[in-house]
Amino acid sequence: MAKKKYSINWENDEPLSFEVDGVTYNSLDDVPNWKDKDKLSAMVQAASEDDFEEVKFDEKEFEELRKEAENPNMERWVLGGFTGIAVVMILVTLISSFLNIQKISKEESASGRVVDVVVRRELVNEKNDIVRDFYYPVIEFTANDGRRRSLQISEGSSSPYYEKGNEITVRYDPEHPLDARIKSASSNMLMWVLPGITGILGIAFAGAVFIVKKVMSV
Repeated sequence: MAKKKYSINWENDEPLSFEVDGVTYNSLDDVPNWKDKDKLSAMVQAASEDDFEEVKFDEKEFEELRKEAENPNMERWVLGGFTGIAVVMILVTLISSFLNIQKISKEESASGRVVDVVVRRELVNEKNDIVRDFYYPVIEFTANDGRRRSLQISEGSSSPYYEKGNEITVRYDPEHPLDARIKSASSNMLMWVLPGITGILGIAFAGAVFIVKKVMSV
């Protein structure tokens, strides 16, 4: 089967007429075959201001250009990647939230006090060699088994929120009393940092996937 020949005659950077296998049409609306019309329309869009007065494509060249323009592989990879990230982030949010709720439900309270404050100098900016002091309270409390325990809290702060002798409320796991924390708004917030961040990222990536699919379907 012979391949069709297409050409566009230009005048002052505007298409003057169109040809399909030697048949001339004054406008795209006059072209009877919709496939021919689409190919000529694509040629108009592809033509640059520096093109010659007459631009010619054969059917094979047009098909190659069309396949390149309509290749969905990149869109699939992007959508697949965003969808995968959204699923992972939401799963991390759900799992970490479940573990936090489980931990809080098991915790018990006990009165305690700060017996010391350990100061650690830590590097906060390796590039500029910036160090800062962080303060870690050492607490003492009596668990429900009657034994007095002392431990250094793993949550440090850049300001000395606690001083030696401060009375505090301790939240601890009765099965593992050394898994303890000072009851405070900051310690509660720290527990939800991870699920909060992953939840926001999961929603953001899921929203991006939804918007892209919506735009592509228009």
